[in-house]
Amino acid sequence: MVTRLKSAVLIIVLVLFGASAWAQSEPALELPPPSSVEEIVSPLELSFVPKPERPRVTEWLKDQLADVPPFLRDSKLNLHVRSGYFFEEQFDDSKKEAWALGGWLEYQSGWLFDHLGFAATVYTSQPLYAPHDRDGTLMLEPGQNGFTVLGQAYGRIKIWEENEFRFFRQTYDNPYLNKNDGRMVPNTFEGYTFRGAFGDEKTSGALKYVAGYVSKIKERNEDQFVWMSEDAGADVQRGTFMAGGLFTRGLWSLGVIDYYTEDTLNILYAEAKHRWKLNDHWGLALSTQFSDQQSVGDNRLTGEPFHTLQGGVALDVSYRNAVLTVAFTSTDADRDMISPWSSYPGFTSCQVRDFNRAGEDALMFKLSYDFKRFVEGLSAYALYTVGTGRKNGSTGESLSDENEFNADVQYRFQSEWLKGLTLRFRYGTVHESGGGQIHQVRGFLNYDIAFL
Repeated sequence: MVTRLKSAVLIIVLVLFGASAWAQSEPALELPPPSSVEEIVSPLELSFVPKPERPRVTEWLKDQLADVPPFLRDSKLNLHVRSGYFFEEQFDDSKKEAWALGGWLEYQSGWLFDHLGFAATVYTSQPLYAPHDRDGTLMLEPGQNGFTVLGQAYGRIKIWEENEFRFFRQTYDNPYLNKNDGRMVPNTFEGYTFRGAFGDEKTSGALKYVAGYVSKIKERNEDQFVWMSEDAGADVQRGTFMAGGLFTRGLWSLGVIDYYTEDTLNILYAEAKHRWKLNDHWGLALSTQFSDQQSVGDNRLTGEPFHTLQGGVALDVSYRNAVLTVAFTSTDADRDMISPWSSYPGFTSCQVRDFNRAGEDALMFKLSYDFKRFVEGLSAYALYTVGTGRKNGSTGESLSDENEFNADVQYRFQSEWLKGLTLRFRYGTVHESGGGQIHQVRGFLNYDIAFL
């Protein structure tokens, strides 16, 4: 325990003195794959990345609104079509499998009186092939049932320039509160949130912030919103207070965010980064991160107090369109880390395992390549992660080591009429020392169509 606390102190020091971060695959699905360290987005940076503009299928509809007030003229209407296949075979030979078709239709108004607006998104996921004895893929509702839900419906109030207030159903993209968009439908939330930015990151520096209260969550395979505390596993109805910021200046940044759920859980996350552009072809990035989790109030999550933490460091090296990543994380031996409302932000989090269990040290090697010099739109990566030293958080008993291999291939169509169409294939396998294997296959088609 003392050794791990010393490691945690070292990681905190690294966080305070700078470095760069490695983006997670699940919440970053909307972004093009990085071809250099300059394009890598950290878990906290992702909260402030603007959505890429979608090319419209036709300008006719937009032209019809050219002379109307901005509230209608600047509206956005997008259709996202998604079809996904998921298959997993567990250690005990049990299987999960589903093929689904769905997506979402989203609308966002322009500004009324330059300060008011609203947006709404309807999501659906319907089974194409879903054997009842292979439930549990999270592609569909329990029982392999399809569903449709109004996942987003929020108002916007522009306070000034880039600063605004959003209220009611919306999405988030920060470390422990994000869409976790690795199936058919993302997580969405009911919340009341300020977000914005001050300053200029190229000169004096910029501070980007997010703060608010999140009352409920709709998980990615559900059509009902439940209290944040209940979704985490506590028998009490509580929401989550969230506040954080990211300071960026030039090629370095420092960020921290905290999530407080009364009588349930407090999570603190911090990260820092620094990137170096060595020349026209070579780039270097060094990253650190730190997570602290503990019970609060009446300890309604576990019935007793707990405290655990994880720290990590990552080195990214890019050459032309290739990026090599080496990452290490270490988790305190007292308890597994958890991420009840999102994908896990750890550097060594993989497709199947997060490598964040009690006592676990994990080392990851990842190589990605963007083939745009040969085939525009094609990218791929492979990674290997080994986790050692994990323990049962209650008894302290040593558990088997595990390793995971992932392969990912993506193709983004470039022709004018197929812009926005993406194919992605993912494979993951986990091997337990002295035990069996888990095999997981995912395949997704995504097609973004902008009408306005």
